[in-house]
Amino acid sequence: MSIVVRHVTNPSEAEIDQYTKVLAQAFNYEFFAFALGDRDLQEPMHRAHITAALANNEGEVHIAEVPGEGVVSVAVWFPPGSKFLSTDAQRNAGWNQLMDKLEPRLRDWWTQFLVQYDDMVERALTPGMKLGAYHLQLIGVLPERHRRGIGRALMQFAENKARAVGVPTVLESGASASELYGGLGYTVAGSGPIHLLSEDSTFDMSAFIKHTESGPDVQGD
Repeated sequence: MSIVVRHVTNPSEAEIDQYTKVLAQAFNYEFFAFALGDRDLQEPMHRAHITAALANNEGEVHIAEVPGEGVVSVAVWFPPGSKFLSTDAQRNAGWNQLMDKLEPRLRDWWTQFLVQYDDMVERALTPGMKLGAYHLQLIGVLPERHRRGIGRALMQFAENKARAVGVPTVLESGASASELYGGLGYTVAGSGPIHLLSEDSTFDMSAFIKHTESGPDVQGD
């Protein structure tokens, strides 16, 4: 199967809508569902990630296409020197508008989560490493296209960019994703608990790293 991967820099509103729907479908409209409270906010959440990356070109949106089918996978990355929601331009590109639609307790949870998430990553990777790396913020593949090498191709595209500038590639995910990312050459740098809406309940999140700064991957990705 032929897979075409590219970095899109100036997509139209219709294309952004398409990428948004791909991500929402990839997550079965359940991405952080407990903290959004409304299925209708799933697409605005994914769109806010895409538009944050596009704001002032502070991030990168990569897509994978299959000829005759169109876009089947989307990834949002931040290159060295940029970080998700780190500027007013990013936050005002859709995130703040999304937060305004949430009830206060959910909005407060997101504020707390982003702090806990950043703290865990800084401890796991060592301070400043994430900002100096190619960082994966979000990736999704249409469910009917799983196990076709599409996600791997999309990851390799960004990893080659990281190798070209001599930096590692990092990401965060639930601890249960260790096997998935381990198969792509990533190792767990550290993990930590993230509080759910109830302070008594937590889930584990892990930071992963691949040392793409070291040159070609001898495992062949």
